[in-house]
Amino acid sequence: MSKKGLSPVIASILLVALVLVLAAIIYLWARAFIPETVEKFGGPIQDQCPKVVFDAVPSGGYLRVQNNGNVPIQGIRYAIEGTGSLNYLDLMANAPIVAGGTSPFPTGNLNGKTVRVIPILLGKASTGELKAFACDESVKTITV
Repeated sequence: MSKKGLSPVIASILLVALVLVLAAIIYLWARAFIPETVEKFGGPIQDQCPKVVFDAVPSGGYLRVQNNGNVPIQGIRYAIEGTGSLNYLDLMANAPIVAGGTSPFPTGNLNGKTVRVIPILLGKASTGELKAFACDESVKTITV
């Protein structure tokens, strides 16, 4: 009577293949939790946020944003306070707002409301594509 079964070599190969497949699955799953790095001026884009200086002034259904710093602003994120929850809306400019420049953003009728305004910068991702980044620490709160 002959015994049939897996040889130790084949069993080892199957075990290594199983470990490699599991490692690939875990890597792909964990990669989703690691944020993608976005760079501006050769460093992390977060380092540029403290350098953003801007003013936001309401003007007839528009929010005029003036860049008083040296970091170009690509757009704004704004939300109306006092509505229960803050629903942010992103508005992008046609061209970056450079130092000393001003750009209007349509907001509709906000009379008597308090608005949070956050600047949005544009940086380059590690994949080479341009990505928007909101500087949450540079919030301006204005009453319209």
